This record gives sequence, structure tokens and C-alpha cells, in this order.
Amino acid sequence: MQKPNFIQPMRLTLQNKQLIKVAGGINGFFFLLCLIFLLSPDSHPGVRTDIERNVLKLIFTNSICWIIDLSLLIFLLPLMPKWKTARWFFFYLPSFLVTLTLTVIIAHSRFLLLLSDDPIGSPISGPLTFVIGIDALTLVAIELILSRSAQANFRIEYANMQAENAHLSMKSLEAQHEKLKNQLHPHFLFNSLSALKSLIRKDPQLAESYLMKLSGFLRFSMSHNEQNVVPLEEELKFSIHFLEMQQIRFRGALAYTVDVPEQELASALLPVFSLQLTLENAIKHNRLTQDRPLCISMRYIESGWLLVENNIQQKMTADPASGIGLKNLSDRYKLLAQEDIVIENDTRHFRVYLKIIRP
Repeated sequence: MQKPNFIQPMRLTLQNKQLIKVAGGINGFFFLLCLIFLLSPDSHPGVRTDIERNVLKLIFTNSICWIIDLSLLIFLLPLMPKWKTARWFFFYLPSFLVTLTLTVIIAHSRFLLLLSDDPIGSPISGPLTFVIGIDALTLVAIELILSRSAQANFRIEYANMQAENAHLSMKSLEAQHEKLKNQLHPHFLFNSLSALKSLIRKDPQLAESYLMKLSGFLRFSMSHNEQNVVPLEEELKFSIHFLEMQQIRFRGALAYTVDVPEQELASALLPVFSLQLTLENAIKHNRLTQDRPLCISMRYIESGWLLVENNIQQKMTADPASGIGLKNLSDRYKLLAQEDIVIENDTRHFRVYLKIIRP
């Protein structure tokens, strides 16, 4: 049986590691300065000795402050309770008290002779001045480093949060788009099967042709079902295939025209099934007769829109609203392109403008 390990290894945070590096860098700088004086030409021995001793005292005192403050920061500060003035009682006050106690002890010891030939004038006020001066500067440096590190961490966390939110938002949009897109197939299939049933009774040979067109249409749609946007050329082929099916059903009661520049076909994109949905919507909500056919036109507008227009021939009895149709298309456009479709109805013509998406 493995014995529990009661002594957990201390793990330094990134901030503490940074502080230790800064402390080493500052004291290393002073030590390097002292070496420069030691290796420099001996032109003024008395002055040189005083400077060396002052540098040594600065290195020593500065090192004491950093060691005490970093020790408190690493060992004591994590135990600090979460009230406003806790930092004063668990960091600043212990730092001054420990540093003052240590400097008073050094001021009354023989170790001081290694740093200065002159005895300290006041064993209390001298260390107190030292604490207020050197240790206060050390604490200010530590707080500045911690504040800068906290700001950097906050920016990193905020950027990560923004990236995560963007990722989740994109996943949500994709899920919504799939839901909206998948609503189209049962709706279309139901209408197609109803039309096929009617054709079988009226004209079996025409029904067979319609069934072949429907089969090709479904194969085409399945091959594009995983895509969100498709080239205008593909969507146009798909939609013309759909209109050919409807012409079998309605014969001369349906006519259509297409006017899209060839150079726009490959470079322009549309949400998949968007054009076909507008055509289906036009056929669903209008009367189609041999005397007064439904005329649908699809044409490209230079401002970057595809216009789908049809003459209005209101049915005597309107079909009940299904809640899919153009509302579905509008929602999908907002998700995919941050754009919306534009609808115009002047009682004579019904127009739907689809914004071209550029890659």
C-alpha cells in the first residue's frame, strides 16, 4: 500500500517566477557594477573603497528586502483571507516588521563591520530609515510587476473567452442553420408526392417522367445537403431542375426566364436551397392556368443582388401558412451572411432580392 504524501511540492506561479527573475536581474546588475569597480584601474583608492562598500551594502540590503518580500508573497499571501485590508496585515505589515527586526539585529552585530568601518549612528532610526526607503521601493516594484502581470493575464483570459464565445456562437449558428435547412426537405417532399399522386391518376406517362425528374432532383439535393453556401451556378442548375419538374406538372401554366451574366456564376455564392425556396414559394401562393400562366424571372442586379420576380395571381382560397418559406430563408441569411432578404409587393408583382455572398 502506498503511503500518502503529506508534503506537497510547492509550485511557483508564473507571477512569482517572474518576480524571482526580476529580483535576480536587479541584484545581478548591482553585483556586475561592483565587479566593474573591482576591475577598474586603482586611481583613487579611498574613493574606490567607499564606492565598493556602498555598492555591497546596496546589494546586500536590496537582496534582503527581495528575499523577505518574495518569501511572504509565496508562503503567506496565499493564506490571506478575502477582506479589503487583508493585504496590509498579511503582506505589507509583515514585510516591514521582519525587515526592521532583521536590520536591527544586523545593526547590533559584528557583521556590520564587513560592510562599513563606521559604526551605525542610531541602531533604531537607521534601520527604520532603511525599511522605509529600500523596502518600500521593493514593495512598489513588486506591486507594479504583479499589476502588469495581472493585466496581461486578464487580456489573455479575455481574448480566450472571446475566442471561446465566438466558437460557441459559430457552433450555435451552425446548429440553427442545420435545423432550418432540414425543415425544407420534408416540406418539399410532401408537396412533390402529392403532385405525383395527382399525376398518376391523370397521366401515368407524365407521372413517370415527373418521377424521374424527382429522383434526379433528390440526388442533386442530397449531394449539396452538407453545404451551407454553394456557387450561384450550382444553385441555379438546381433551381432550373426544380422548375422543369413543375413544368411537367403545370405544363404551359408556368414559364420562367434566367438572366445572369456568365462571369457571375462561379464567383458568386448563395445559401444552399435559397433560390429554389423562393421559386417554390411563388408556385405555392399563386394560381397557374393556361390562359394566365405564372411567369417567374431570375436576373442579376449590378449592385450584387439576385432578383426573383413573379406576377401575382392570388388564389381564390389561400393556402394555410406553414411557418417555413421566406421566414426560414430570412433566418438562414442572417445566420450565414449577416444580411437579410428584401421583399417587395406592389400587388402586381412579388419580388424577392437575394444578396450575393462573395468568397
